[in-house]
Amino acid sequence: ESEEHSDQRIAKDGALLASYSYELPVLRVITEDGQVLDSAAVAAEKAALDTASAFNQGFSSWLEDTDFSGVLDWAEEDYAYYVKNRLDWQGHYDEEFTYTSWRTDRLISIAGEYYSYTGGAHPNTVFLGWNFDLQTGRFLHPAALGADSEEFQAAVTEEILRQADDRAEKEGFDEPTALYWENYRDIAAQWTDYAVTFSDTGMTATFSAYELAPYAAGPQTFTIGWDFLCPWLSEDGKLLLAPREDTGVAAKSAP
Repeated sequence: ESEEHSDQRIAKDGALLASYSYELPVLRVITEDGQVLDSAAVAAEKAALDTASAFNQGFSSWLEDTDFSGVLDWAEEDYAYYVKNRLDWQGHYDEEFTYTSWRTDRLISIAGEYYSYTGGAHPNTVFLGWNFDLQTGRFLHPAALGADSEEFQAAVTEEILRQADDRAEKEGFDEPTALYWENYRDIAAQWTDYAVTFSDTGMTATFSAYELAPYAAGPQTFTIGWDFLCPWLSEDGKLLLAPREDTGVAAKSAP
């Protein structure tokens, strides 16, 4: 399910100074008769509640780390400066978080989009990814899906670089470094540290603006299809990513 968290700060004269709205995923345990399970009577129920708690704690921690209360105070101070100097208030500070999800029987993949505007020339959008194993009750590192983690990470790196170089050429750049940062190859090699998510089309690695290229180039997204992924996955990785029977997704679209 989704749970919304929001707040705002309004000046004494009624001007809106800052607001935020975060839509966060929440995992709940539902019994066979459709009731929300809040307490455990048997070991299986306790295990399910512990798994849901681990998932939810990951997003509760993210929410605590955002510290938007500091932005609210900052907006109030900035507005006081604008009023004192008889300047026009340029619009309120704003933050939003939205997400999409994809599920198998064992995996929940969350693709998050975090938008913020706190003054300056333009807003910023950061892409985030979480992948949660329902069987272990833990968030997993993407490289752990490989039969050999290092070989898997290296293979995906080469595919990302192939797509990046091809993109730069198609956009008319003489050299990839005319589009990306000088050390883009080193950054691409660390793709597991960025927004990695899964969907019907395969695995997606997204580098937000500034991470792989300047702001003007926008976010850089690379999709790694199932046909490429499958040979590198461990047997457990294939099981974890196998499509759910109730989704209607063709088996050939995933391991």
